[in-house]
Amino acid sequence: MMKPSSSTPSSLLLCLCSLLLLVRGVHSLQADIDPDAYRTFTQIVQSKGYPCEEHFVTTYDGYILRLFRIPSGRNNTFVDSVFSENEMAANSSRVVFLQHGLLDSSFTWILNEPNESLSYILADAGYDVWMGNNRGNTYSKNHTKYSPSDHEFWQFSWDEMAWYDFPNMIDYVLSYTNSSKLAYIGHSEGTIQAFSGLVVTPGIADKLSIYIGYGPVATVSHIGNIPLKSLADFHVDTFVHLFGMDQFMPTPTQLKGLFVDFCNDCGTCCEDVIEAICGPHKAAFNESRMPVMASHEPGGTSVQNMQHWCQAIRDGRFQMYDYGLLGNMEHYHQDTPPVYDLTKFPPQLPVALFSGSLGDLANPTDVNMLIAQLPNVVYWEEIPLYAHLDFCWDYTANQNLYPKTIKFLKQYHS
Repeated sequence: MMKPSSSTPSSLLLCLCSLLLLVRGVHSLQADIDPDAYRTFTQIVQSKGYPCEEHFVTTYDGYILRLFRIPSGRNNTFVDSVFSENEMAANSSRVVFLQHGLLDSSFTWILNEPNESLSYILADAGYDVWMGNNRGNTYSKNHTKYSPSDHEFWQFSWDEMAWYDFPNMIDYVLSYTNSSKLAYIGHSEGTIQAFSGLVVTPGIADKLSIYIGYGPVATVSHIGNIPLKSLADFHVDTFVHLFGMDQFMPTPTQLKGLFVDFCNDCGTCCEDVIEAICGPHKAAFNESRMPVMASHEPGGTSVQNMQHWCQAIRDGRFQMYDYGLLGNMEHYHQDTPPVYDLTKFPPQLPVALFSGSLGDLANPTDVNMLIAQLPNVVYWEEIPLYAHLDFCWDYTANQNLYPKTIKFLKQYHS
C-alpha cells in the first residue's frame, strides 16, 4: 500500500488559495514584496534596529529548542521605558517570556511593525524579551538522537511541551540572565502547556512573577474552529496517525513561494484563507504584512499533537494524551489518561487572562469554565469581536491590549 504523502495539508491549502483567487477574479500585477518575506527571524529583528540573540535549550528528553532574545530596545536603548533611570539601574528582574500558540512559532511576536508587535513594544519599554519555540516547529527541529525524518522524533503532544519544553526553557532563561523570576505570557497552546505544566510541577510557579494568558485554553469541548472540529468529529486525526504520517502542516520553506506570491497578489484573499483555517476575526490585520506572514507560517507540529487536541474536543476533558487501553496501561498504569486537576494549580501565582468574544479555539464557554477553577485570577477581560489570532496579529492591539499587559507587568514584575 502506498504511504500517503505528508504534504496532504499543503495540497488542500493550495486548492483553497486557487479557488479564492478564481472567485475574486484576481489578475493584478505583482507588487513589490516586503523584503522581510525573505529574511530570517534574526534578520527581521535586526533590520528594525533591535539587537537579537539566538539561544538553544536541550530538554530532558533530548529536543533542542531555539529561543530568540531581544535584550534591549531599538538601537540598544529603551525609548519608551516604563522604568525610571534608578529603577533601570537597580532592577534585574525585567525578563519577559513569550510563548506562541498552536501551529505557530516565535515569529508571531514580530509579524507586525515595531510599534505594533508585542516583542518590540516590551523591549522599548525596558524589558528583556525572550521568545520560545516548542518542539517540532520551524525553529525547533533538532534532537540529540533523532532527526525529523525519524518516526520517533514526532512522538509528542502538548503533554511533553508542558512537562519538558515549558520548565526547561524557563530554567535556561533564568540561569542565563541570573534572574530569580520572569513574567510569562502565553498565547493559545502556550497557555495550555502552562496550565498543565503548573499542575504537574507546581514549583514552577515560584519562578514566575505573573502568568498572562492570551486566548487561554484548557478544555475545548465548545470549540468553534470548523477545520479542527471536523478533524475531531470525523476522526481524521486517528486515520492519519494510523497511516504513519508524523508531521502536521509543512514547514514554511515548502510553501514559501506559493503563499508569498498569493498573499502579495491579494492580501484580502490571504486573510480569507486564514479565516477559513483559523476562524473569523473582526480585528485589524495588516494586509501589507501578509506576504511576510506567508513566508514564516505555519510553524508546524506533530500529528500526535493534533490528535491530542482532537481527543480533547471529542472527550471534553483536560487530560493527557490517550494511547488507547494498552498504551495507557503502559504509560500511565491505568486504562484511561490522567486528568489535569486545576484544583492543584498553584494559588500563589497571579493570573491575568484576555479572551475574545469570537474565540473559536478559546471559546467563551470554555474560558468561563477555566476561570471558575483557577484560584488567583487577578484580572480577566473578554475583548469584544476578538478572535484567536487577534491577540498577536491585530495591529491595533498596541492600543487595546498591550498597554494593559504592560500595566500588569509593572504591577507584578518590578
